[in-house]
Amino acid sequence: MRLLDRYLIQKFLFVLFFASMAFIVIFIVVDLIEHLDKFLDSKAPFSRTVVYYLYYIPSIITLTLPVNMLLSSLFALGTMAQHNELVACMSAGVSLYRLVWPLLLVALLISLLSGIANETVVPQANRTRLDIYEHEIRDRPREQFGTRREISLQDRGERQLSIDFYNIRTQKANKVNIVWRDGNRIRERWDVKTMAWDSTRQAWRMSGITQRKFDPDEEISRLDTLWYEDSQILPGDLVDLDQQPEEMNYFELKRFVERMSIMGSNARKWIVDLDMKITYPIARLIIVLFGAPLASRKRRSGRARGLAMRIL
Repeated sequence: MRLLDRYLIQKFLFVLFFASMAFIVIFIVVDLIEHLDKFLDSKAPFSRTVVYYLYYIPSIITLTLPVNMLLSSLFALGTMAQHNELVACMSAGVSLYRLVWPLLLVALLISLLSGIANETVVPQANRTRLDIYEHEIRDRPREQFGTRREISLQDRGERQLSIDFYNIRTQKANKVNIVWRDGNRIRERWDVKTMAWDSTRQAWRMSGITQRKFDPDEEISRLDTLWYEDSQILPGDLVDLDQQPEEMNYFELKRFVERMSIMGSNARKWIVDLDMKITYPIARLIIVLFGAPLASRKRRSGRARGLAMRIL
């Protein structure tokens, strides 16, 4: 049985390797065609483009792994069924469940390793890849020394905060509007010239404030400085808004979803990505359970047609 187990595992891993290589080539070619104009216009050396795609490989592997594992199980057991090897094994008293058992162990091991990679290697690789693309190939300023424009966030209650310009390095915002709403009606509005983060007091210090109250008539007052201490918005929240789910591991994405939910933003798409970080590794194991019974039946049609029927 050990010889049979090794034989089946070798066939499974052989197909898995070449299927992964094929998908890597396909993904890179498609991405290269899509971004070819950016690479040609870039001042970055060709070696940075190569490094960009090297960091793309972990994401491709984890993304295509369920399909690759399905194809591997179909090929490994399908070729054995096509050559009557399964019939010989069953005639010797080996059940299909016992035959598939080593594949399930390998699938479980791959699922665990891919789950660990999703939390460690893949997010870091994606961060580096996107950093190379944005700041070396597209020649944009890096975020820690850059700026953000036209930010809109929900603060506590029905308070809405809009920032026209934010300097990430100095943690200073210009042209800030804070609006209190009662349903569709604006109850109060603050127009703030500048708003800077005070790390000692852990609060925003506003300068040049014009306060307008509209209940019932408009009442205007002006202040030179004011502390905005009851805000739940932190400087990091103004930087991480454009961060992609693939750049974060499960716990980082969970904290991000919680922050977005507290601030009133629609976090539905991030919740879906958060759930997928758990379900995707499990799906790789389940898909082998589906593929094994489908591949074990011998079909009279050709090998290619039989494989296509099993996939369908």
